[in-house]
Amino acid sequence: MMRDILEKKFFPFVEKPTRYIGQEIGITVKEPRDRINIALAYPDLYEIGMSYLGMQILYHIINRRDDALCERVYAPWADAENRMRTRNIPLYSLETYRPLRQFDVIGFTLSYEMVYTNLLNMLDLAGISLLTSKRSDEEPLVAAGGPICFNPEPMADFIDFFFIGEVEEAIPELIEALKEGRGKSRRERLLRLAQVESVYVPGFYDPETKKPVIDGVPEKIIARHTLKLQPEYYPSRPIVPLTEITHDRVTVEIMRGCPRSCRFCQASRIYRPVRLRSIDDIKKQVMANLKATGHDEVSLLSLSTGDYPDIDRLTSTLVMALEPKRIALSLPSLRPAGFSVTLADAARKSHKTGLTFAPEVGTDRMRRVVGKKITEEELLNAVRLAFEKGWQLVKLYFMIGLPTETEDDVRGIIDLIAKTVRVGRQIKGRHKINITISPFSPKAHTPFQWDRLCRPEEIRRKNNYLKENIRAREVTLKFRDPNRSYMEGVIGRGDHRTGKVILSAFRGGARFDGWSEHFDIEIWKKAFAENGLEPEEFAREFSFSEPLPWDHIDSGNSKEQFAKDRSRILEVIDEPSEEPVVSVNAKQSSNSENMFGRRKRKIPVTRSAASPTRGKIRLKWGKSGPVRFMSHLDNNRVFGRAIRRADLPVVYSLGFHPHQKLSFGPPLPVGYSSESEFLDIQIDGICSCEKIDALAQMLPCGFSIYDHKSIFSRAPAISTLLNRAVYIVDGDFG
Repeated sequence: MMRDILEKKFFPFVEKPTRYIGQEIGITVKEPRDRINIALAYPDLYEIGMSYLGMQILYHIINRRDDALCERVYAPWADAENRMRTRNIPLYSLETYRPLRQFDVIGFTLSYEMVYTNLLNMLDLAGISLLTSKRSDEEPLVAAGGPICFNPEPMADFIDFFFIGEVEEAIPELIEALKEGRGKSRRERLLRLAQVESVYVPGFYDPETKKPVIDGVPEKIIARHTLKLQPEYYPSRPIVPLTEITHDRVTVEIMRGCPRSCRFCQASRIYRPVRLRSIDDIKKQVMANLKATGHDEVSLLSLSTGDYPDIDRLTSTLVMALEPKRIALSLPSLRPAGFSVTLADAARKSHKTGLTFAPEVGTDRMRRVVGKKITEEELLNAVRLAFEKGWQLVKLYFMIGLPTETEDDVRGIIDLIAKTVRVGRQIKGRHKINITISPFSPKAHTPFQWDRLCRPEEIRRKNNYLKENIRAREVTLKFRDPNRSYMEGVIGRGDHRTGKVILSAFRGGARFDGWSEHFDIEIWKKAFAENGLEPEEFAREFSFSEPLPWDHIDSGNSKEQFAKDRSRILEVIDEPSEEPVVSVNAKQSSNSENMFGRRKRKIPVTRSAASPTRGKIRLKWGKSGPVRFMSHLDNNRVFGRAIRRADLPVVYSLGFHPHQKLSFGPPLPVGYSSESEFLDIQIDGICSCEKIDALAQMLPCGFSIYDHKSIFSRAPAISTLLNRAVYIVDGDFG
């Protein structure tokens, strides 16, 4: 049995087994017989894939149907891959530990070019032929979707069919097509799928001309756009990871699309038109997700959260509901002009980890070139307001290597950062400014798709210039690896020939190319050379008249429109600047009342004398099965979330980052089962037996509560009472 093999030969030998054990709250397990079996695959670490909202949406929509089931799989880290290969363990799904070869379809979500070798590695570990031309009728169909599939050609040799665009409304059509194709040959199944709008089957097209080579398939693939963000698309009970993930919080989409249409931004072009969700729908999902997950933070997701038309009322409404529950509200991707006093006042009631703004460039000329409609004054006012309202960290994102960029434009970044520093120094407090500098990469389906990609040595020169001239103590600089960014751009602009390079890189050892510790430019240089290609062929400037590798994909924006917009840059360069002169020395206070003399005294928060008597509940708990491979910190996280889901009257600490007052016994070693672990929970008031029963039901499968009792608040700590442990060793070591 696969589970026994994993528990004896795999989980004990990998560095973070929680990535591979499944068992999370919110998963769906179905009987596979008579259903379309779909494995959703994300070709990166569990921590990255579980942070991607799109996976949760697809998982939810598919599993709502009775005629289909959906399970998940993520890329194994290097140590896990080695163990799987040496022990002949196939890649499996997290829900049921079934090998991927037993599924009808393996659907990959592709959001970044540097995961391509991970995708090949996952297919190889699953025992599935890498090339579509080599796959038998018994092997699963391999599908892919996501933003980078708007140029599908680099992966055309490996993917049986792509879905181009937003898939929510098309899922019923795809499942019906898969049902109709059951029992038929691979070619017949793909031919039926090709009848679904927005499906691209590369095998039915000439790789050079992109013209159909069989009848009955469209000449152009029209990207699908979801007409309305229906509430039923979003899970009310999302999957809750057992370990910490990159974005460890409730994520709720509030808007899709962006009204700004910056020339460098692919997302604003392919996610059109702008679609909004109502405040009532958003709040309803936020509260349902918090109740189901036990998270202590909510993030509002969109390409530009500040452009939500009623963002002030939305945040105020949510903060009123979240503040009593000690739930933080996170506001990513804010636009400086939209960061108002109302928004700041609402957001400051959550704990303030930092605010992020993306000025992108440093001069008004470059703002007109890229179509970034903000001013220097708006950015500095937003930074000033953030610091005045109590934030200690502001993050700014810039790009270098943009079309028409000059030395003066790079110098403009330095000047803008210097002005930001001076704004921070005028306001009391220890402020930090984190700066991220990324090389520009021209994307398909944007007005910059014809522009050249800056070579790594040119980017390094500009990076060094920035390092030498930005030395303020408040500023931390972070630069993306120029070699990795260059390769990302090259592959993203590649044609079908790039697939051979990707295959050679994979066979040469390329894995996790998006991670600095794993990326090796020499592997990629060798892979290009082996296939008689030069990276520069795809990094060069393209002419308007030549065919592009993605011309057969209709994103809803015509090539002529992009060309016209790109040509207009020559006009905007010569336009006079309308940006006002900004004085960073004249402090513009956002306070609504005049303050004279001394500052208002801050009244410390004290415990109410009328509050109920506080005591403790001591739990005796244990765990067995796959969850025994969770770490002590993961156990703490699981109990913290379960306590919030069960609505126990737990006491929180005071201060900037309130946390639950829990006291665990000595850590249980990873891999050990136990029936005698202890946890003290400080409570406010009375905690009934029904509440403890509710807590037990909120724990993942494998956790148990054996006993509980009330103890006096001055009772000795658990750590002082436990002075011995009894271990039982099983002689079966596999």
